Amino acid sequence: MNPGQQNPGADQSSNFFWLIALLFGVGLVIWWVGRQYVVIPFFWVRSFELDLIRWFSIYAGPIAHFLHLSVPSIREIDQLQHFMKVADPSKMDWKNFSMVNVSIGAWTKFPIGIIFLLLAAFLAWRGTGQFQHIYSMKSLRQIGQAVWPEITPVISLDLVKENIDKGPWAMAQLPLDFCRQHELLSVKTVAGKKIWALKQKPAYRLFTLQLGPMWKGLDVLPIHIKALVFIFLARATGQRPAANALLRQIAASAATGKLDFTGVSEQIKTFQNHRIVKWVEKRHAYMATFMATLLEIARSDGVLASAEFLWLKPVDRRLWFVLNSVGRRTSVVEVAGVFAHWKAEKKLGRMLKTPIVKGAVDALEEALQNILLIEEGDEWRTINEG
Repeated sequence: MNPGQQNPGADQSSNFFWLIALLFGVGLVIWWVGRQYVVIPFFWVRSFELDLIRWFSIYAGPIAHFLHLSVPSIREIDQLQHFMKVADPSKMDWKNFSMVNVSIGAWTKFPIGIIFLLLAAFLAWRGTGQFQHIYSMKSLRQIGQAVWPEITPVISLDLVKENIDKGPWAMAQLPLDFCRQHELLSVKTVAGKKIWALKQKPAYRLFTLQLGPMWKGLDVLPIHIKALVFIFLARATGQRPAANALLRQIAASAATGKLDFTGVSEQIKTFQNHRIVKWVEKRHAYMATFMATLLEIARSDGVLASAEFLWLKPVDRRLWFVLNSVGRRTSVVEVAGVFAHWKAEKKLGRMLKTPIVKGAVDALEEALQNILLIEEGDEWRTINEG
């Protein structure tokens, strides 16, 4: 590996040093070749500074004398201004040029220092002054609800204290837990070592059942799926405001405990014979795979994350994980059968009524083989070996 790639900070500091050196070198070249291009702009700025110093000496001089502060001499100011007017910039030597800057700088350094201190104080106050509120996790959720109403379903919940493996908001099951729940595990010995094995026939049956009902048209869909179909089709046809309005309506109603699907049945009729619906119907035999592809098409209008319809998870957990897996390379085990069949239908480009779940079974078996088998009563060995 190139050592320079291991420490990019050193390269950046070195580059900054060379930049300073380059600017210094360019300045020297300009001074010796065409010093008037340096002297003229500097003297132009200094003349304005001398005018300000003169104004201060005339109008603020009495106050400065009263406070026993030194005041710039008008005579010195006149001499410097006269020198800058009559001097030939092309013949200016460094000694006289630096003398003018040092003389004026001796008068301006204090007011400029005060100005910089005031600016620093202003920036420091402005940076922290806008942060005047302290929020707890609960109050922050409530404030954020106005911006992201999609989080309404969990506003009143304390999911941190909930069991992540139980309840409507439980996380996706791990392969081993899934197999234990559905009694898919067996043990076999390979090369004198016990490993997990999958009961193939029950696994095929379980993954087939995951596919759920076949697609029979928009009219027979449950109301919550009709709502999703309308949202996806609205996004796919460029009607983002209508889709967002329904998403917000349903999310906001979650606070009452009853989801508001008002208007969904009427709105879905506008897509009854839409070409997108007909196109997807020819390619998917099951409702779950139909919805997965419809979500893919909806995302042609932009991001449509599953978090935007968070209310779906406690209502239809299986469909939630199907849609949550769209766009991923793999799915969670709870919908692996749906995912495998969906991939098969997509690859062939047509509907498949016969469940194609072999990919899910093979993937689950491979996952089990990568999990260490620890027999009951042998947990002490893993702790001791660790």
